[in-house]
Amino acid sequence: MKRPIAMVPMNIAAMPVIDCHCSSISSTTLSFSSDTDATNFKGHITLTRSRTADAAGSGVEMTIREWLEDLRFAGMKLGLERAQALLERLGNPQLEFPSIHVAGTNGKGSLCAQLSANATASGFSVGLFTTPHLVMVEERIRIDGRPISSADFDRHVEAVHEAASEGEVLEPTFYEVTFIAAMLHFAEIGIERAIIETGLGGRGDATRLVDADLCVITTISKDHAEILGDTLPEIAREKVGIHRPGVPLIALESNDGAVTAVFAEVAGDDLYLHEKMPGHSPWEIWAELAGMISLAMGWSETNAPCTWPGRSPNWKPSGFASQVTFSAAHNDEGFQAELDRIQDPCVFMIGMSAKHDLEQATASVTSELWHSNIFRHIVVTQPTSGRLPAVEAEDLARIICGNRLDPPLIENDPIRALNLGVTMANQSGINVVVMGSIYLIGDILSYHAQHDGLDLWEELSIH
Repeated sequence: MKRPIAMVPMNIAAMPVIDCHCSSISSTTLSFSSDTDATNFKGHITLTRSRTADAAGSGVEMTIREWLEDLRFAGMKLGLERAQALLERLGNPQLEFPSIHVAGTNGKGSLCAQLSANATASGFSVGLFTTPHLVMVEERIRIDGRPISSADFDRHVEAVHEAASEGEVLEPTFYEVTFIAAMLHFAEIGIERAIIETGLGGRGDATRLVDADLCVITTISKDHAEILGDTLPEIAREKVGIHRPGVPLIALESNDGAVTAVFAEVAGDDLYLHEKMPGHSPWEIWAELAGMISLAMGWSETNAPCTWPGRSPNWKPSGFASQVTFSAAHNDEGFQAELDRIQDPCVFMIGMSAKHDLEQATASVTSELWHSNIFRHIVVTQPTSGRLPAVEAEDLARIICGNRLDPPLIENDPIRALNLGVTMANQSGINVVVMGSIYLIGDILSYHAQHDGLDLWEELSIH
C-alpha cells in the first residue's frame, strides 16, 4: 500500500520541488596545541547549582543537578506510568500546546531541527525537545532554536523532583525528568507549537504523552535491537506506536515491505508514505520532508536556515583551522549513508559507545576500509563522556580493521587523536572526517569551547 502525502485539513497535495540549499561536505576548522588532553575533561560544563534536594529515601542532601546526574546512570526503563503520573501531578503541561511527534532510527533529530527552524521563521513560538545532548543537558530543551537557560532548567527539574517526592515516591529516569522539564517550560512561556523527538522506540516512550496533531517516522533500521526487537518489523511496530487514531502519520517509505505492512496495519487510513529522492544526502532528505510538512501545516517558510550541531554537514563550529567534517553516524544505516557521500581522500577518525552488536553496527565501515582506498589514514579513538561506556579504541580497531595491512593509528584520547588526524591531513592536503558516537563529538566541542572561551549557547543554537 502506497499513498502519497495528501492530508486533510493540511494541504500537502501537489508539492513543489524544494531547493534545500544544503552542501554535502562541510568545511570546518580546528586548531589545538600538541599537548592538549581530554583525559580529565569529560564533556561536562560546570553550571550554577540550584538549591539542594534530598535524595529520595537516602537521607543524603544533594543538589538538584547531582540528583539528576544520579538518574542518568540508573539505566533505561520504558513505559508511560511514571511520566504520566508525574505530569498529572504537575497539571499535564504537555496538553497545553500542539506537538509534531517524530520517531525513527536515524534522522529524527535532523528532521525536528529543520521543522523547528521553519516554524520559528514562520513567526511561531516553538519549543523543541531532542535527545541526546552533545555537551550540556540544556540542549535537549530549546525555544526558537536556542537552549534553555541553566536557571530555568534547574527550576523545572526541581519542580519534577518535588512532584516525584509527593505522596507515593516515584522514580523517574533521567530522560523522563528532562522531558517533563521541557513540557513545564513550554507551557510556562506559552509556546504555539512543539516539535518532539522520541528517545527510544515510540510506544513506550514518555513523549507518547504529548498532544500530537501530526506524527512522523523517519527510518527503520536495526539499532537498540536488545530493547526494540531483532527484526525490522518488530522495531517498526515499536516506533509506529506513536500513532494516535485519527492523527496523520507520515512515514518514510521503507525498502522492506514487511515494515510498510506494519505501518499500514497500525495506522490504517491515517498513513501517508513519503518516498525519498535518490541521490540526496540524509540532511537533504530531511530538509525536503520538513519543507513538505511545513507547507502542509500552512507555514510561510519551508526552507529556513538551520544547523544541527555535530550532525548536519553545514555545522561549522567557531575557530577551527583545518578542514574537519563531523557526523554522529553510529549504526550501519547511518554509516552507509554518510560513507556514500565521501568523494575525496580523507583522514578517517572514529570512536564508538557500547553497542549490542558492534560488528553489525560498523559493518559498512569495515567494508569501506577493506574495499576502498579513500581513507588515506585511519585514527581510532574513544569518547570520554556519555551515558554509555566507550568501546575501547583497541577493540574497535580490531573489529573494523582486523588484519588490514595498513594498521590504524590508535589514540584513546579524542583530542590528541584529532590533533594527529589534523596533522596528517595538513601534510597531505586533505580533510578529516570524524564519525561515531555523539559523545565523541561532544567531547571535542566541549574541549574546544573551554579552550577557546566560546559561548556554548551560541554554538549550540540551531537557527
